[in-house]
Amino acid sequence: MKIPSKMIRRTLLPSLALTAIASAVQANTVTHVLYETLDVIGDPVMNVNFSEQKVSKALFEPLVWDFDARAPEGEKSGIRPALATEWEIIDDLSWRFKLREGVTFHNGVPFTAEAVKWSIERPFQEGFPSGDKFLDVPIDHVEIVNDHEVIIHTTEPVPILPERLSRNGAFIMEPGHYEAIDDIDDYRFNPMGTGPFKLNEYRADDRVILDRHDDYWGWYDNSNVERLVFRNIPEQSTALSELIDGNVDIVGLQPDLVDAAESADGVTTIIAPSLVRGMLGYNMDMYEELRDPRVRRALNYAVNREELVNALAFGNQELQMVNVVNPPHHHPNLEPFPHNPERAMELLAEAGYPDGFTIDTIDVMTPEAFDYAEIVAAYWRAIGMDIGEVRQLDWSVVRERWAARTLSVHAFGWSAGENTPETDMWAVHDGRQTNSTHWATYSDNYAEWEEMYSELTTTIDPDRRQELNYAMQEILHEDPPWVYTYLIPIPVGVSERIGGFYPHPSMLVEDWASIYVKE
Repeated sequence: MKIPSKMIRRTLLPSLALTAIASAVQANTVTHVLYETLDVIGDPVMNVNFSEQKVSKALFEPLVWDFDARAPEGEKSGIRPALATEWEIIDDLSWRFKLREGVTFHNGVPFTAEAVKWSIERPFQEGFPSGDKFLDVPIDHVEIVNDHEVIIHTTEPVPILPERLSRNGAFIMEPGHYEAIDDIDDYRFNPMGTGPFKLNEYRADDRVILDRHDDYWGWYDNSNVERLVFRNIPEQSTALSELIDGNVDIVGLQPDLVDAAESADGVTTIIAPSLVRGMLGYNMDMYEELRDPRVRRALNYAVNREELVNALAFGNQELQMVNVVNPPHHHPNLEPFPHNPERAMELLAEAGYPDGFTIDTIDVMTPEAFDYAEIVAAYWRAIGMDIGEVRQLDWSVVRERWAARTLSVHAFGWSAGENTPETDMWAVHDGRQTNSTHWATYSDNYAEWEEMYSELTTTIDPDRRQELNYAMQEILHEDPPWVYTYLIPIPVGVSERIGGFYPHPSMLVEDWASIYVKE
């Protein structure tokens, strides 16, 4: 089956819709476009969508960071100091972190070990309302050695603790500011961090205006941005027009908009690699038919990933997904499901559904997922499935159904920015509060898989870690909780007046301190 011509994109490099844009209101203002609305900016642990986490990284910081947008290619990623200057393993359950001195929060309060203890222990309080993946880290407590040294104690070994501390769940907040706020819901729009920018104004469904934090410790010598604006522009074509007209500076692009951006005066295009996987989750609780792994394999066989990559990822066939684990940790002996509609129909018949069955809706959770959800639906119809509406859900509806695990078959981009096997596979773990597949309930393999996951997260030995990682991927291949499509590349249009910008591969955060306005 050919993808309908209206869905075909040109064949070039990698692609995707990032979420962000920047506006040139004045000489030293940078404007970044957001395609999703913001429900939370003041509490980084509660941030869920891409846009919220992007804004959060401008306001808050972790102890360690994993990206430098100005570094040469191949050297951009890797754990490096942020609010901690050095760290070491004391024993299997203890890590020592030396903290950066001379850092202040936006309200002038000095950054000390007390803020680290409060911020890292807070999500683990009983009844704390968050399903953030940081909760998978077995934190016991944070010991304050002195104002600029802490020891983080865990109940089990955590071989990737620095990577886990680089994400939004471990961003450091100013305790006194938040303790003065009565209701945790009121944290949502009251940020107080140490990041390069601080809140000036929030306009609901329109924009967030941040001003330079002059006392920020991490400015580059030529960092001259005085204001960072995040504008909400739901339509990407409109956002591109704003970029071409000089009203915004950084715009995530759909693949079919890259040609227009490349041909526009004053615009540079970047097509960057990513760690984001485009997938469709099976809700096995809602559809009894999906409880049979043969059915879930059949729906994977139905998809022509080569055509899909030609359509949406500029023909870079290396981006076809095998399963949820990103390179370089993927299983070398597993291949992406080949396009085999005959085998798909055989498996459906073996499972007792020779004429297919009905999936009422495909819930699209993020804008960048809509095109591949439509394409996958077309492939499923071609093997006799009755597929209802492919619908883009409002983010408020996504948040509600995600928490209740009541999404239908659902399309979204999963990003686990740490790029480790256990954080990649957290997507399908039943401990993830927003896991709408219910794989744990209906899979005969889940108990064995979860036992291996628990061992993986506590095993220091690299050989055993690799053995567990590969065995778990084999289960995910034979008993897939998702439809695997492709790794979503990141095309971005950037105003030529801007330097120092390069997309973070997770699409969740950016290196905002690296950006400058060219003189």
